[in-house]
Amino acid sequence: MGGRRAQVLELSDAERAELEALTRASSAEVRIAERARIVLLAASGETNAAIGTALGISAKTAGKWRRRYLERRRAKPDKAVGKRLVDATRPGHPDTFDECFWVDVLAIATSDPKESGRPITHWTSEELVDEIVAVRGLVESIDASTVSRFLSQALLQPHRSKYWMNRKDDPDFDERAADVKQYLVGASENPSPDRATVSVDEKTGMQAKECIAPDQPMKPGCPARLEYEYKRHGTLVLFGLMVVNMGHMIGVTRADRTNETTADVLRSLFELLFEAGYKAIDVILDQLNTHWSVPLIYSVADLCGLPRPDDKDIGTGKQRRRWLSDPNKPIVFHYTPRHASWLNPIEIWFSVLARKVLRRGSFRSTEDLAARVEHFISYYNEKLAHPYRFRPWKTKNMRGPARPKVKGAWKKAA
Repeated sequence: MGGRRAQVLELSDAERAELEALTRASSAEVRIAERARIVLLAASGETNAAIGTALGISAKTAGKWRRRYLERRRAKPDKAVGKRLVDATRPGHPDTFDECFWVDVLAIATSDPKESGRPITHWTSEELVDEIVAVRGLVESIDASTVSRFLSQALLQPHRSKYWMNRKDDPDFDERAADVKQYLVGASENPSPDRATVSVDEKTGMQAKECIAPDQPMKPGCPARLEYEYKRHGTLVLFGLMVVNMGHMIGVTRADRTNETTADVLRSLFELLFEAGYKAIDVILDQLNTHWSVPLIYSVADLCGLPRPDDKDIGTGKQRRRWLSDPNKPIVFHYTPRHASWLNPIEIWFSVLARKVLRRGSFRSTEDLAARVEHFISYYNEKLAHPYRFRPWKTKNMRGPARPKVKGAWKKAA
């Protein structure tokens, strides 16, 4: 008894070329390539049984893809040939949890865990499951992986966070920013041989950490390997001063950052600049309280040959900043606005120090740390220092023109 006659399948030249390409493509799925061969053999006049024997499959499978190809081509003649060979969409298992349940999960996941009496900063999938099942009884059970998939689909990542800045209002923001920009632009475009524009700040909390095992150097295909366990030997504070129009650095390390220490260090740094031949100094720095203390005012007054002001004239922070910012003396302070560290060029240098020395360094003591930092400052001044060109429409400094001639006294001091 003969079987049912197979449907006749004819192919255009374009269809045949695409099907043959699918059988040869190394990136094509095996099942797609096999189905393309079924259609090609069917178009050559082979029976389903013969196709099954040739390809090692059942005649039923050969007939199914002969028939499905014809039906899909008839329904959507413009559909790509490869799309006619893919599996049919399956409905899948119905959802166990309805939309109302997932709305409740979303509300919990986006809430502060403290509101649920949990002493944690953010949710995990396991803790959400415990809250959903054991505490609130929304369902009898649910797997943590199911909750994780939901969070991923909802684009929620409780384990991640970003800092954001809620800047306090500074009524003098525009005025201070314009003042600092004016001196930075002047230092980079028209530097004065007698007036230094310097950037000052401190890098606090530099840790003298000593790794308990030496680093392993990098090899082809393998980065350098660092020991993660270390010993602590204390911390240091680096007081840094950068001459903006040259990019050269002076740095002094101390164990603390009190008003007295800051005043003494800045006094010594300013003295070096005067010894280098400068007649006046414009100092760019932030509004940290140690940058407008009474001891600092006394140091600046002594260096400028001025009488120390009466206590009643410098009783408040605003009065002290006004006295230090008075342009009628050789040393003038220019304070950056609050939350405007990008206006202070030395911040860029601190990031260079962290990347090249501190982040992967191993230090046997605070003395070792201080020596390494001082050595790097000398190395930087000799090999890496460059003038900083400040462009007011950009927030980062660019390399400037050729280095200006360095004065002998400054070169010695640096």
